[in-house]
Amino acid sequence: MPDQQPRQRKKAAAKKQQNQPPAEPKARAAAAASPSLHSSSLPSASLAQARQLVESQAWAPSFKNAFRLIFAVRCAAALFSILSDCDEVFNYWEPTHWLQYGFGLQTWEYSPEFAIRSWSYISFHAILGWVGSWFAKSKIQVFYFMRIMLGAMSAFAEARFYRTVVEEINAHVGRYLLVALIGSAGMFHASVSYLPSSFSMITTMLAFSFVLQPPTFFTRNRTFGATFFFGLGGLFGWPFSAILGVPFVIEELLVYGREVMVDENDKVVQMTRSPYWRLNRAYRLAQAVGLSFLAIAIPILAIDYYFYEKLEFVPLNIVLYNVFGGPDRGPNIFGTEPWWFYIVNGFLNFNIIFLLALASGVCVIITMYVDRNRVSNNSTPGFVDAVSPYILLALKLVPFYIWLVIFTLQPHKEERFLFVAYPLICLNASIALFLVRGWIHRVTGVFGASISTRLYTVKYTTAVFLLISTLLSLSRILALVKYYGAPKEVYSALWNHQADSRTLEYDYLDENYRYDSNIGEKILCVGKEWYRFPSSYFLPNDVRLGIIKSDFDGLMPKPFVEDLEVFEYEDINSGKTISQKLRQLKFAGASVIQPGFNDLNKEDLTAYTDISQCDFLVDSDFPLRYMDGKAPSNYEPRYIQDTDHWNVLKCERFLDAENSAKLSRAFWIPGVKRLQWEFSLACSFSLMATALTSFLRQLTQTGAVDIKSKFVARKTPALFENLPFSKPTKNQICPAPSLALIAAVVVLASVK
Repeated sequence: MPDQQPRQRKKAAAKKQQNQPPAEPKARAAAAASPSLHSSSLPSASLAQARQLVESQAWAPSFKNAFRLIFAVRCAAALFSILSDCDEVFNYWEPTHWLQYGFGLQTWEYSPEFAIRSWSYISFHAILGWVGSWFAKSKIQVFYFMRIMLGAMSAFAEARFYRTVVEEINAHVGRYLLVALIGSAGMFHASVSYLPSSFSMITTMLAFSFVLQPPTFFTRNRTFGATFFFGLGGLFGWPFSAILGVPFVIEELLVYGREVMVDENDKVVQMTRSPYWRLNRAYRLAQAVGLSFLAIAIPILAIDYYFYEKLEFVPLNIVLYNVFGGPDRGPNIFGTEPWWFYIVNGFLNFNIIFLLALASGVCVIITMYVDRNRVSNNSTPGFVDAVSPYILLALKLVPFYIWLVIFTLQPHKEERFLFVAYPLICLNASIALFLVRGWIHRVTGVFGASISTRLYTVKYTTAVFLLISTLLSLSRILALVKYYGAPKEVYSALWNHQADSRTLEYDYLDENYRYDSNIGEKILCVGKEWYRFPSSYFLPNDVRLGIIKSDFDGLMPKPFVEDLEVFEYEDINSGKTISQKLRQLKFAGASVIQPGFNDLNKEDLTAYTDISQCDFLVDSDFPLRYMDGKAPSNYEPRYIQDTDHWNVLKCERFLDAENSAKLSRAFWIPGVKRLQWEFSLACSFSLMATALTSFLRQLTQTGAVDIKSKFVARKTPALFENLPFSKPTKNQICPAPSLALIAAVVVLASVK
């Protein structure tokens, strides 16, 4: 069969070609100024080989596989991560809910008088919510869908960031970075948070996927890509995140790099340097800044003008208020923290990874003297004008220090302010870990260890370090979910009870179910627990949030002017005139200046709801705080003890942080009796006294420090006479897993 032999040879050749590593792209081969980390300085005739000098043939997952791994973890974060910041709820979830469903709460930042929150950022996420409403049945499912989409965006940026590190720095460093991103508690929560700082964290990773590439004149991709994403994070997200682009600008203007190209014969040829190269770089950078600014700022201005009905440049307003607001304004009036706040916070969210990131600069200095060849600029014969690899490496490490120092010096500190630098913590720690590996290799060699012993020592030391860090982060994640996850469960219980006669159709879980608006909406009230409200996405369509007076004396949010209009019609069956609220989609409430709003955090008493108007109340009770006879304040009574007026519908356990040891409340420790978690039953009024007495007796005997967060319903006979207290179904109280599977399939299918 002679005719089959050529075909067999072609198949064998094709199979051999598939088994070979992919050729280095010319655009990639032209880049040679990134510092590459390795343990040898052997020259190479191939530029691609020179860039890949490493300890061993390190395997690293592809972009697609890395995305899938990260996205799986981000789906879990979307479903179980808590809402730890009330600003996330009232400044972002609530306006988004108003855009989607016509009602929600407004903060003073959205008043046209101040305009320091952009509707463009809210509108983008509202679009995600509208897409989610096509597939979801309840608003809670829309809420989780949006969080999953936030996790998907973060996973994409993380995977691209990781692959850039693998290609431009080192495969070992890339693998450490991947573990740090997936296994850290900080990234677990920040990746699905609906905050401008989280969005800027994503754009920072995308910007660094260009920053880590070397400067070059052959392509403008690095300059325009990094500038665009730094600008997007600063204008569309959080203005202060643009500070991280300063080292990039310095490198772009002062570091020439080694301009090379690969000709048609696969020979490396050096480009002739222009005497005006800095001027050319500055002109190109100015072009990138100008075009990026116009592309981002014009849509922002247009959207904000539509909502505020006046021209406002919100990023500038944010900077003016926070930096130049004066002594009576600005962030400091909302509270201050000690200088070590971010040190403690960084350790809680990244544990030993954060400590290693702090030491990364010192690690570089030590490596310069004890293992200088550990960092190389991949110089090959014939190349000149190579910049010190340690200078290039410092420009990649310094953004984290810039961010940490600037925000440590600010009196007002919040955990979310550090979100932008979270990926840089992982990057700095990964580079430092690789450098420390070189020290271990040399130290064990001094003591006479064989090559194999030294390699195994380095290998298992690294594995143990990453394993310990991941386990500590897992403990932190479980602590937050188990100890502080009650609010989402408590508010979800409101959906588990059958609607009363006001509902005009039986599908109560539909977020757009009809009800007779002549009777009015139910009021769910919060007092001292106002800052744990998980957003109106957890409230049925005929329930509104009311805030009652508590010991907090700052400015509270108010309801938006509802984007709903009353529509009346006659029911052909009963002959009664029924009133129903329908969407206007005019969004006129965004331009209304509500009285009482101010930028001084001064209390406005008109923002409160009288407790006599409340149909439901969410409150917490901490018995250990009153064991010594201390009486509750007048504004924060123990509502759960008022059995004459309140009826318990849902009980969930919540940690009493005030009476807990700091370490044990920060990390989940299995087997520790004082932190055992025993769920109480959902109880009606007749069962409440027995359950509560038993629980208090248990607290006294065991010294347990966790306490119940109470979901309390107003005891109004007309409203609750026939209200059933059925056991919640799995789909009702946790509606998101099936939705998460749908979202995961959609996103993963798009990654070919």
